[in-house]
Amino acid sequence: MSMAGKQSGTQTGAYVKTTETVLGQTEVYNYQRMGFNKGFVRFSPDSRYLAVGSETGEVLLFNTKGSLVWRKNMGLGKITAVEFSPDGQSILIGENSPQGYLFSLAAKDGRELWRQASVNELGANIKEKTFPGVVAVKTDANGMIYAVAQRYIRQPDGRNEYIGRIYKFTPEGEQVGLFPSDHNLDAWVSWISVDAAGERAYFATANYDIAKYKYDRSIYCLDGRLETVLWSNIVDVAHPYQNVAMRTSPEVSANGRYTAAIASDGRCFLFDGIQGKELWRRSISQPQKIAGVYINATGNYVQMFGEYVVFTTGNTYNRANWQLPTPVESPSSNSLFVFDLQGNLMNNYKFGGMIEQIAAGSRQAALAVGRNVRSKDLSVHGLYIVTIPEAQLVDRVATDGPCIAADISADGKYAAGIEAPIQLDDGRVVGEYKLVLLTRQE
Repeated sequence: MSMAGKQSGTQTGAYVKTTETVLGQTEVYNYQRMGFNKGFVRFSPDSRYLAVGSETGEVLLFNTKGSLVWRKNMGLGKITAVEFSPDGQSILIGENSPQGYLFSLAAKDGRELWRQASVNELGANIKEKTFPGVVAVKTDANGMIYAVAQRYIRQPDGRNEYIGRIYKFTPEGEQVGLFPSDHNLDAWVSWISVDAAGERAYFATANYDIAKYKYDRSIYCLDGRLETVLWSNIVDVAHPYQNVAMRTSPEVSANGRYTAAIASDGRCFLFDGIQGKELWRRSISQPQKIAGVYINATGNYVQMFGEYVVFTTGNTYNRANWQLPTPVESPSSNSLFVFDLQGNLMNNYKFGGMIEQIAAGSRQAALAVGRNVRSKDLSVHGLYIVTIPEAQLVDRVATDGPCIAADISADGKYAAGIEAPIQLDDGRVVGEYKLVLLTRQE
């Protein structure tokens, strides 16, 4: 590390650590837990402010000098989504709670502008703690809001029940679209993407079992009013899996021409966003049978970067039982892969830990790198910034605990991440729940 890097608190010194702010106390998890702490960081469109959604149910707004502008406790709900409106005047907050609200807050002072509940469509069971939650929020260039709400129920006999709905709201909070119009989705849907013009919206499914579902296609394209399925595509199942799961897909290009998706089995796809035709597929993590069990690095995230598509993989898991250790680690695990729109692999970068979030800047990506559940190597944790399509490291700030959230401003001048604590196998707790803000050196 250079002296500049040491003085800035980062690896290369390209960015300087502006602030670290403890966000509160959270439950401490270990390596055996598949789920983990959550957090959200989003820069405003003009790159002047940073909104933070914490595990403790608070929303905080900072300026990019690191000063707190306001903070607001959202109540008993757990924050599940944070997004700025395109004009930067409001912040959209999704939560999981008995009401399953989508909130709109004034960016200026945190004042609540409106709220819409999803419980009327999805229901709730307070005794069994199965609550609805707004799990994904996107906007188009006109400020129209598209939100996915879902409720998941694990039945006593082991069956999985999914209840979901997709909403469209005006910037003022008026509901102007609902899909399906008269019944709930019976599939796991936790992601949505919309083109800039608001002409098409896209979602995918990710069911855990092989039961019969009405919504049994892998990916769907709706018209912008959420009234009609324009096209859908079913992806064949990859051996040895029993279904196709796309949890964080798809992503559409701003002009709507291309739609990219990734399946948890390690296959990635590019579709014609208008017609739905599959243009190409690539496997970035092939399932392999080793020592009698199938293992693979999970397909994780996808991002569109102009003329390029970025896919990421996660930890290596044992297909038979994810809690059991794997004999080896997949060579494709915890990595980023850059393809051009023709399907050519341009570059890749291996991070060594789970990519918990990825965010796109103009020609850079910010990545939150957390746990490696097999090596348990603490040294890989951190907020990374890499160039696209070169996949070269620009800078990194190390975190003691896993980094679980990341964003980069539109102009690339600022980056932010959230660190979470983790309990090691010997009982020690490393790290704390805090925000890290970086500023690019001029």
